Amino acid sequence: MPYAYSKHERIRKNSEFIATMKGERLSIDGLSLFCTRNTKAHFRVGISVGKKLGNAVLRNKLRRRIRTCVARVLKDHELGYDLVLVARTKLVLADFSTILKTVDALLHRTALRARTPEGTAR
Repeated sequence: MPYAYSKHERIRKNSEFIATMKGERLSIDGLSLFCTRNTKAHFRVGISVGKKLGNAVLRNKLRRRIRTCVARVLKDHELGYDLVLVARTKLVLADFSTILKTVDALLHRTALRARTPEGTAR
């Protein structure tokens, strides 16, 4: 069974999206990442795919692929960050391995993966 984010691991409110999008920003190959620190001990992820990128089927497919990639890249990390990923036109027709490489490179460049929670040893 595929991994599904529970409600406490998702950014759902517009105000939370806006607050996160005021933080650090990085874009690579058709994907933008906005991140801010949160007070929780886990990641919260929000994915935005605009209507200009295609019909609902295509947008949902892209959203599912990005969600799976984020889950694979961050599966063993417990840092408290809010992440908003915004898909751009270049990513619509990309295959899964390209999306996975993009998400991995994006998160690696922000150094989120290298940081450890406060009070824990590497």
